Amino acid sequence: MIAAAAAAALLLAQAPAAGPPAGQDPATADPAAAASAELDAEGATTGRPLSRGVQGELRRARDEISAVRGELDRVTRELGDARAQLTSEQAKAAALERRVGELEQARAAEAAARTQAVQEDAARSAQRAQDTAAAADGMRGAQAALAQGDTTGVDAALAAQADALARSGEAARGQGQAQDAARADIAAQWIAAARAALARGDLAQARSALAQAQAQTARSGAGAGY
Repeated sequence: MIAAAAAAALLLAQAPAAGPPAGQDPATADPAAAASAELDAEGATTGRPLSRGVQGELRRARDEISAVRGELDRVTRELGDARAQLTSEQAKAAALERRVGELEQARAAEAAARTQAVQEDAARSAQRAQDTAAAADGMRGAQAALAQGDTTGVDAALAAQADALARSGEAARGQGQAQDAARADIAAQWIAAARAALARGDLAQARSALAQAQAQTARSGAGAGY
């Protein structure tokens, strides 16, 4: 009897230990399952059931591994959400940067346009003042010549002064100064009357019409800075 028991114990001791399923890497096996298999194998080898303490340790180990895996899954999801949020925020930031750049370009273009408008207005004012001054000076010379009875070159001079007044009137209209533009036009009409009187040989009438043109030019010149 004793010999039979000893032989059975020897055979159990020589039995192979339980391993992972066929085709599975032991390094990747479930630690809890591996521990359970190992303990089961030990129980099978020794022929004794696992104690309650060992079984409790095994359950706690399995629960801890399950909790760790759940926490790992949660962290992985949160990391993915954070990456998606980062990508979204980066896209928003890039869009805002583009919008800021567009606004800055628009503001620079607007400032350049205002500067150009101011410069062009200043140039028109200067040209207008120059044309008005030239017409006034020419009319003074024509009056002096007619006062001496000299009509040489007076008609050509009056034609040039009428052209200068026409340019001055056009510039005044472009600057929104309708009254000065009207005065320049009236002065040009009086010059035309003076030239007609001069063509008739009526120097007195020519000088009278020219005086009216000079008066209108002086009023127009006040607005032109002349």
